[in-house]
Amino acid sequence: MKKPHGGVSRLFRYNKPIPQPHIPPAPKETDAPAPEKLPASLTASLAVMGRIFHAPKNADYIVREFLIGSTRCAVLHIDGMTSRTDLEEMVLKPLQRCPSLSSTPKRYARELLETVLPTGTGKTETDPKKVARFILGGNFALLLDGCPEAALCEMQGFSKRGVEKPVTENIVMGPQEAFNENLRTNLSLLRRALKTPDLVDEIFDLGERANDTLAVCYMESIANPALVEEVKRRLQGIQTDAVFTSGELAQLLEDRPFALLPQILLTERPDRAAAFLMEGLVVLLCDNSPHALVVPATLAAFLHSSEDLSLRWQYGLFNRLVRLFGILVALLLPAVYNALLLFHQELLPAELLTSLLEGHAMVPFSVTMELLLMEFTFNLINEASLRMPGYMGSTLGIIGALVLGQAAVVANLVSPALIIIVSVSGLGTFALPDYPMSIALKIRRVSYILASAFFGFAGIAALLVLFLFCDCSLESFGVPFFAPFAPRMSHNPDLFLRLPLAMQRLVPPMARPKAHLRSRAPRGWDGQRGKLP
Repeated sequence: MKKPHGGVSRLFRYNKPIPQPHIPPAPKETDAPAPEKLPASLTASLAVMGRIFHAPKNADYIVREFLIGSTRCAVLHIDGMTSRTDLEEMVLKPLQRCPSLSSTPKRYARELLETVLPTGTGKTETDPKKVARFILGGNFALLLDGCPEAALCEMQGFSKRGVEKPVTENIVMGPQEAFNENLRTNLSLLRRALKTPDLVDEIFDLGERANDTLAVCYMESIANPALVEEVKRRLQGIQTDAVFTSGELAQLLEDRPFALLPQILLTERPDRAAAFLMEGLVVLLCDNSPHALVVPATLAAFLHSSEDLSLRWQYGLFNRLVRLFGILVALLLPAVYNALLLFHQELLPAELLTSLLEGHAMVPFSVTMELLLMEFTFNLINEASLRMPGYMGSTLGIIGALVLGQAAVVANLVSPALIIIVSVSGLGTFALPDYPMSIALKIRRVSYILASAFFGFAGIAALLVLFLFCDCSLESFGVPFFAPFAPRMSHNPDLFLRLPLAMQRLVPPMARPKAHLRSRAPRGWDGQRGKLP
């Protein structure tokens, strides 16, 4: 019997396997671990710091040795992270002009910080790992022969983005500043919004290999100490190599990671973060991330915009009602349309039903398939417009929606009424101020469409109740997600409705703050009207 030639059998029978290269195992760590304290000898200290920074392989690690009188010393910094001009003018030249050191060798570092180094923030440190972490923050360290302490001075000079307008939380009236990727800049923006010594920021380090800096901000006179301690406990319990963004940190801190709805609010606006701090909440600022985390978070906070309080209460109430209506339309309109055409046609007027059925008569797909197809297309256009560079994104979104929608109708792939339904529901999605919550809204919209395809209005109602039960069980740092409605708590008239600012006298009770009263008489002048001369 002859062997087969050609075809798939020959491909697998006669092709030789590709030899895989041999990768030797990684060598074991042979370097001794860094000591807990710096040695007094400069040579030994430089050797310890060199092992930490993998010198001389690490080209960015710079060591500048010189003499102060007869004392050897060295300045350590990372090239490109420290301002070279400031380092030369404010550190190296004053040190080289210093004739000698008069104190004992153990106090050399403190003497230079007190008399020579013109730095606003200076301290000493004996732990080599903390010294290395300080250097990686864009600063420099000064080591002296005979001194077991390093003098640490801030001298950051790396490039950073300036304060710009918000990207995802645009408003018409109100501040137009947004957080950026620099932690110190973000803290200054927050302190400029809240000029009070009660604002406390505690600094933490995250990541076991790539250390990132985090600030825990709260109002000492308002925030619940138990909430602050719970936030610290969760931060100290994070064990991972690195945390790069606020979004990653939120996923590691939230109570229910498998729940669809977010339980931690992200904001890029300093004014909004300051407003949450005044309500007794805790704000987390992560270095290298332009978003602040707000904990705990409730449903009402995701539906509010920072512009609501800047407008008169009638305007804010109208905008909030429009927003809530848009969210309901985005969530339920496609599913209701699907259920009406499949199961409940008797609820529609005869003229409207005839028009809808005529538009759908030439379409080869079912109504459910049409809805899912258009939902996928709409989300694809939205995603592509976000990822396109520059102004091409908005152009792609407009042209793609018009051209594809018109072509789909002409080709009888979808009905004209369905284009309107999907477009209106998409606009309702964009009315939601919070971006992560809007993605959750899109996912649930698809689930409602599938429920309406099988069971009509009964499926929509059953799924709505099921989701409501699941959402009511959510908690954010011990605070119920639906508070102050479930459980019922006293609150200001500023949840789903927006009533006059003078009526909002309470500190929101969800986080159990120390202070319960925001103001006794916001319009205290109202009962003491003066007369014009």
